[in-house]
Amino acid sequence: MDSITHVVIGGALGELTLGKKIGNKAIIVGAIANTIPDLDVFTTKLASTPEMAMHFHRGYTHAFFTHPFMAIPFAYLTYRIFKKEISFFKWYLFFLLGFVTHVLLDGGTAYGTQMFLPFTNKLISWNNLAVVDPLFTIAPLLFFIAVWFFKKENNFRRKFAFVSLLISLLYLGTSTIHKFNSARVFKQNLKEKNITVTDFTSTPTMFTSWLWNMIAYNDSTMYLAEYSVFQKSKKIEIVSIPRNLQSLNTIKNSYAVQTAIWFSEGKYFTVPVSNDTTAFFITKWGRGDFSQTDPFKMMPFYSKLYKDKNGKVSFQQVEPDFTNDDFKNYFSMLKKRIFEY
Repeated sequence: MDSITHVVIGGALGELTLGKKIGNKAIIVGAIANTIPDLDVFTTKLASTPEMAMHFHRGYTHAFFTHPFMAIPFAYLTYRIFKKEISFFKWYLFFLLGFVTHVLLDGGTAYGTQMFLPFTNKLISWNNLAVVDPLFTIAPLLFFIAVWFFKKENNFRRKFAFVSLLISLLYLGTSTIHKFNSARVFKQNLKEKNITVTDFTSTPTMFTSWLWNMIAYNDSTMYLAEYSVFQKSKKIEIVSIPRNLQSLNTIKNSYAVQTAIWFSEGKYFTVPVSNDTTAFFITKWGRGDFSQTDPFKMMPFYSKLYKDKNGKVSFQQVEPDFTNDDFKNYFSMLKKRIFEY
């Protein structure tokens, strides 16, 4: 999830658990506790290769196994700073709650989280929430803004915190229902078109759970579609893209390619660019622009796998240079795609 969501969710949890005793300090520390796992972004800066950085992010700081150990120094430091107003054990449980909540929120997004390290580095992603979703965040955000105008003794603070979290939880529940419904529609359309696939998933579009991207594939082809929760027709357009998996045959055993495949969770296709370079498209978060058929315009984020002069396979992430007009066009297109159906 985005940092703002972690901050406001952590603040609301802080108010619910310790707000009555220490007031605004509980909100501040709760916001901090819920963002601490993302300190791993600093370790990714130290990574010598993009592949290593991908393994670092949402790695051990997001693993349940390490949270009991991570909570100790933060709990002790807070215990000392606030002059023992709250027991060390309660601070320990407080930070533990913040870490676990952070990871569960991240697990809802398509990015994937290594929450079961060191036992497995499998990326866990339930795909029922966009990485940034204003409707999920809005209620805790309003609480976070308004709470500073009320004294800690005012019970309205706790009620507001509870209701804001409940609203977000209900939104998450409806988003999960939309996910299963979109998957059901996608399966039915695949069946009607006699398309056989080995795996499929559905994931919300960036910024909203009202529009869902569906992804299915077999060894040769990737199938992509979208479904609006407001559309009445159960017929959807399915776009097929050759996966070109053979383009990786000579380099598949390299660390760069294995990392790319691991991170994609198997949801990828490739486009040969030259004899030494292959474009690697990860589809687990859906398409960017459904009006496009060119993969490079349809999927603005991709990676390049290329051989250097020594024959070593390297990995390079390609990110578009978005302008304000690009964002305006995206939101205009998003609105049209959600309600036009």
